[in-house]
Amino acid sequence: NDNNNNNNNNDPSMNIADVGTGGGFPGLPLSLLLPKAQFTLIDSVQKKLVAVSEMAAEMEVGNVRVHWGRVEEMDRKKHGGVYDVVVGRSVTALPRYCAWITSLLKRKTGASGGDVDGDEKQGREEEGRLIYIIGGELEEVVESRIMKDMPLDRLLQRAEGTTDKRALVFLASDVREIAEESGELKKVVNAANKAGSASSSASGKKKSTKSNNNNAPKSVDKNKARGEWSQKRNDVKKDRGYDNFKRYEF
Repeated sequence: NDNNNNNNNNDPSMNIADVGTGGGFPGLPLSLLLPKAQFTLIDSVQKKLVAVSEMAAEMEVGNVRVHWGRVEEMDRKKHGGVYDVVVGRSVTALPRYCAWITSLLKRKTGASGGDVDGDEKQGREEEGRLIYIIGGELEEVVESRIMKDMPLDRLLQRAEGTTDKRALVFLASDVREIAEESGELKKVVNAANKAGSASSSASGKKKSTKSNNNNAPKSVDKNKARGEWSQKRNDVKKDRGYDNFKRYEF
């Protein structure tokens, strides 16, 4: 719990996203600890979310919803800047993860009036957070922006040395900077633009083909399926292949 944050972590208005939830960890256990907060569990594998939904229903957890799809393809009008906290557990390299989720987090909003220091403090309190569980060495661009570093053994109150994993906390503004400076955000944007162009091109080709077919003169289809029925026409001379045939008598 961030002592500098005046927001109650069990506030009913708090939105928390577990991106790459897999089997529901850590989102599902957290939803039990924070029954008033709203959780969105996100994963690209549908069968995992089916299992998570069944577990939530079995435990009668009413503050969890699931979203099937890639996080970088989520509707920004609906999900952009609405989450107070994003949590994840060793989903991918941290810079790449930051690029995926940066648009989901609430941004810092300065307060009106008051002194500058007060405005900055309130803005930081309102800013979204990323909590990421990971082990091993971290990139320099990540290390320099860690807001809080809590060893998982200490967090779970167990013997030290059980795991090297840590729970790292980042401000939304630092998440954005990590994504930009590492070059991962540019990759995500380029991939999205490329996918959009390919989709538009494919759609344009389909429309063009359909339009051309509609304007083409109607004629006999030489590639009709064998046995296909067609209406008999007496005004069209049948091509029997022997129009010049002559009968000879002996």
